[in-house]
Amino acid sequence: MKSKLGTVLDIFILLVGPWIIYTRVLEIMENGASIYPVISIIIITLAVLFSVYNLYLAISAKQQGNTKK
Repeated sequence: MKSKLGTVLDIFILLVGPWIIYTRVLEIMENGASIYPVISIIIITLAVLFSVYNLYLAISAKQQGNTKK
């Protein structure tokens, strides 16, 4: 079973992740592409995707648990 802390962290990543990606894209447009912003975009994008997937699994498991009752 998924912990509440994990769910809170997933929601935090969903709230903060797009902002970080946005600021890195602005940094790349302003200063040109360098390795740090590109790696940051890749890592944050993966974190956002995994958090969406984890939240989807948590919601679907909760809905299945409610239908069995």
